[in-house]
Amino acid sequence: MTRSGRFAGVLAGVALSFFLVSSTGAQPAINIKFADAPPPTWPYYQGMKAYKAYVEGKLPNRVKMEIYTAGVLGDQKTIMESTRMGALQMCFITSAISQAVAPSHRAWAMPYILKTAEDFYKFAYGPVAIEIGNDVEKGGLKFITWASAGERGIVMRDKCFTNPQTMKGLKIRVMQDPYQASIIQHMGGIPVPMSLAELYTALQTGQIDGAELGPSLTVSGKYHDICKAYARTLQFRIPGEVVANLNWWKGLPADVRKVLEDGIPVLRKANDDYIDKDPETSEPDRLKFMESKGIKMCAVDLEAFKKATYPLIEELKKAIGAPTVEKVLKAVGY
Repeated sequence: MTRSGRFAGVLAGVALSFFLVSSTGAQPAINIKFADAPPPTWPYYQGMKAYKAYVEGKLPNRVKMEIYTAGVLGDQKTIMESTRMGALQMCFITSAISQAVAPSHRAWAMPYILKTAEDFYKFAYGPVAIEIGNDVEKGGLKFITWASAGERGIVMRDKCFTNPQTMKGLKIRVMQDPYQASIIQHMGGIPVPMSLAELYTALQTGQIDGAELGPSLTVSGKYHDICKAYARTLQFRIPGEVVANLNWWKGLPADVRKVLEDGIPVLRKANDDYIDKDPETSEPDRLKFMESKGIKMCAVDLEAFKKATYPLIEELKKAIGAPTVEKVLKAVGY
């Protein structure tokens, strides 16, 4: 055999070996598209970043996670539907959206069942909330976890209110969710369903008197620049929620799925610490910042609002079933 022939044979052998190794040992990278809708100053994004770092660190060259934030792929309803269809693998939404496929998620709209962040953690990461979360499987989704989205209150354009009587007649923006609208109505206000995209102008022009928001959204949306008061009504703590496409999740290799499961506490901690504990971004610090900007903190009669909104619990018993409602009330010690 000539020298050139031997060289060609070596090259052919190397190529064959590479082909055999590639076809039997190497596995294609798994691409995960993970989306949310709020701005990156919201805690969801912090949890998503931490989760991406954990998963890719454990599975280098095996998993590639792409994060899409700030609604670049659509609002929460859109990204949930995209996840159900498989165009996205994961999304970070809220129970006000997932209740469309899992009515039991409306249980989070029960007013005054969770007063503090610690109350939220105890319930959200406990067996009853996880059982409710799993109800999204009926809609083709895999429940991954709940996560803190902080407390709720009402930022006011001009003046304070203190109880249902002084709130009467005030037009208050709410999420486009009938149960959250019903809460504001029972509290004495006039609910005005509206997206966040419309909110700043509506407050600025006086189209509405206030908006149902938490401290973090009030600051990140710069509503403190055009509003003069804030009422910590604390009517509920609607959670963040991570879900995945169910069929995709079931089809994952077992080792990849285990890493995704093991990373859930990492995601939760980054999200929860950002909104509840971290300096400058936590809600206690946001409230202090709002006061430093001249926002008056209203003196609120929480018991009066709790009493006024109690009938909603009975309404939810009819809507999602008394057993679910009673189970939640028992779990939170209501």
